[in-house]
Amino acid sequence: MKSPADISARLQRQWRQKFFRLEMLTTPDAWPKRYNIGLPSASDISTTPHLIREHVVRWRQVSVGEVKWREVNYRSSSEAIRMPKQWVLSRPSEWVRAADNRQLAADFDLLESLIDHAAPELHSALIVHMKLLHGRSRDELLAVLELAERLKPGDARGRPLRLLAGHGVDTKFFERHHKLLVNLLDSRFAGEVTEQGLHAFLDAAPDGEHWVLIAGLQSGLMPFVIQQVRSLELASLKQDVISANRILVVENRQCWHLLPPLEDTIAILGSGLDLDWLKAEWLDGKRIAYWGDMDTWGLIMLARARKYRPELKVLMMSRGIFEQHAKGNAVVESVVAGDQPPDTLNDAECSFYLWLLSQERGRLEQEFLPPELVREVLAGWE
Repeated sequence: MKSPADISARLQRQWRQKFFRLEMLTTPDAWPKRYNIGLPSASDISTTPHLIREHVVRWRQVSVGEVKWREVNYRSSSEAIRMPKQWVLSRPSEWVRAADNRQLAADFDLLESLIDHAAPELHSALIVHMKLLHGRSRDELLAVLELAERLKPGDARGRPLRLLAGHGVDTKFFERHHKLLVNLLDSRFAGEVTEQGLHAFLDAAPDGEHWVLIAGLQSGLMPFVIQQVRSLELASLKQDVISANRILVVENRQCWHLLPPLEDTIAILGSGLDLDWLKAEWLDGKRIAYWGDMDTWGLIMLARARKYRPELKVLMMSRGIFEQHAKGNAVVESVVAGDQPPDTLNDAECSFYLWLLSQERGRLEQEFLPPELVREVLAGWE
């Protein structure tokens, strides 16, 4: 015999099976679902009648779905005993109530809400990859759905992924939601995104912290206008390879088109948090400036860069510049770097960090600053 709690536990185990979820939420013919309760043996009736009575009472108290009953004759009983035989659940919402589990109910409500907003071809991916939905806000998930419905092969046209997302989505969006986005796109394009890789499928410029861009901002400093190298190689350069005396470190590689000509200067773009190369001896004696995003992560990167090069000059990373250019450009920083600023920030930067935490839209990416401001600040770098 199975109690209501026994069957509820079985439902919870079934929910964890992705293909069971898929069937129950997408196949009308899967309903109703019937769960056998089981009948007591003649021995149970004669030796533990009190347990049988408790079993019957528990099933009489069930108000979800329909409990099917059966009249059963036993030798030890003078008349037939009415026993619960089967629990019938007619629809998903009823099934979820029967499972009697708070997390399961929350998962179901989230799936139901997302499916209401998603294109039909994305429903299966949401259900099968439900675990990827955990730890993300509903608004973030709706943004992922919108992007997954909009993207097509080759859409990037050689641009970085971060420039595809549109309004209200920051540059770390693809990093945070990469796996979920790939699975959603796979459901639209028959697995091609996993087969090719997201960058190749969208024809996007390579992202990542292992490769950086080097751009000579004065003619003749490099044999190429711009080239890509591994940060590991950058860390092991010999003293005389880079002749420029001024090094401009830029957090995001896509900002290179904003950089004006600068005498005796090369720019190194796209390091992100991969800043260990700043310890390299070839940088000793050079004038170094740092320019990154105005958000908590940008300030974390600045702090890391300063740990290796305390003398560096900070450009365009202040509360004043943020407030001047936030309107229409600032977005929500969905995942902040921490609730306290790092030690290597100065007092003004620490204050700026804490202020950003208090803002609804506390993220202003460097590529959205006006080109004329960038030219003016860099021209005044001494």
